[in-house]
Amino acid sequence: IGMEKFFNIKCRQSDLTPNCVILVATVRALKCHGGGPLVTPGKPLDSAYKQENLELLGAGVCNMQHHIKNANKFGVPVVVCVNR
Repeated sequence: IGMEKFFNIKCRQSDLTPNCVILVATVRALKCHGGGPLVTPGKPLDSAYKQENLELLGAGVCNMQHHIKNANKFGVPVVVCVNR
């Protein structure tokens, strides 16, 4: 279940009030959303994901910022966790 469905449906029906939103991302996912090469199951991972690539990472952070803006609309603090 997505964050918006959780807030708009689950919380209203159960009278839950979350204290915060925890947004978890990986460096690989940020690079992927930043325009990195496609990841295909069963094939070797492209070197763009294995080596430092700040351009892809920076472009992916824009995607994460969009998710943070969406979470802020619900009026609770957002905690961002980035896994290597």
